[in-house]
Amino acid sequence: MLSACGDGKPAPRPSDQPAPRIALSSVLAAVRKAPAIRTAPADLTPSIASAGTDLGFDNERCEVAPAADRIMEPCVFGDPASALRVVLYGDSHAGMWLPAMKEIAQRRHWRLEFYGKPACPTPELSFWNQQEQRPFAECGRFHSYVLGEVRRTRPDLVVVTNESFSQKVDRGELITPGQWAAGLRKTLTSLSLAAARVVVLGDTPVLDQSTPDCLAAHGSNLATCFTTRTKATARVWNAADESAAHGAGAGYVSVLPWLCSSICTPVIGNVMVYRNRFHITGTYSRMLNGVLEDALDRTDPAARVP
Repeated sequence: MLSACGDGKPAPRPSDQPAPRIALSSVLAAVRKAPAIRTAPADLTPSIASAGTDLGFDNERCEVAPAADRIMEPCVFGDPASALRVVLYGDSHAGMWLPAMKEIAQRRHWRLEFYGKPACPTPELSFWNQQEQRPFAECGRFHSYVLGEVRRTRPDLVVVTNESFSQKVDRGELITPGQWAAGLRKTLTSLSLAAARVVVLGDTPVLDQSTPDCLAAHGSNLATCFTTRTKATARVWNAADESAAHGAGAGYVSVLPWLCSSICTPVIGNVMVYRNRFHITGTYSRMLNGVLEDALDRTDPAARVP
């Protein structure tokens, strides 16, 4: 994968085998070259037909359903017997990064516990259930449940990530970046009292069009599916995420360089980057395991997780 990287690494083996650990320099080179790709590669992975379901994990088993506020047992990856505990926590964007985190956990012998509830970001706010048009009380109870688990298990690292695009409060009004930052800071502060380290992964840019739909219609003219980085990032609140992280003494990782140059493209190398407008594919997430691992280490060089 990421054949445009030119790093000589083989394509990844089946999902039960380790994915290649691609260097940051190779990823950035592929991102820079991506706008020159104007036709969908013949070996595009995942395929246009399968991209929409390319999550890279069993979401029905591992994510908390909309009407639920907890999960009987969190899905555990890596080394379940390890004393080194890592938690991945958030909404569907936490699930989006799970394929990469699973690779890191396996390599570094972490016990990785996943707490994800779609459409329920982690800031301490009252969210609006946009699908059912009602207050999302289950989301608030999920927050309390996860915080209780973190206090009980006292993990070595908690990685938090959310989708900030178009989130609403309980009156159906859009949450402001200021409200988001204040709510997330409260969450991170609470987590930091129980966990040795907390890191926020910034949000992914939001595209103009769903990638599989656009490629199906314009596979011979990929420029039709491009979104400028300025436009794509204006839809998310990375500045608020970073402000909240710094205010709470947490680490912050920007994922933008791994996805966009001045243009956010639907294909990088031979990999389809997005499975809709908002989420990267499980395949691309998995390919970013090395750059994510290094970025997590860089957030606190004095206290790196072994």
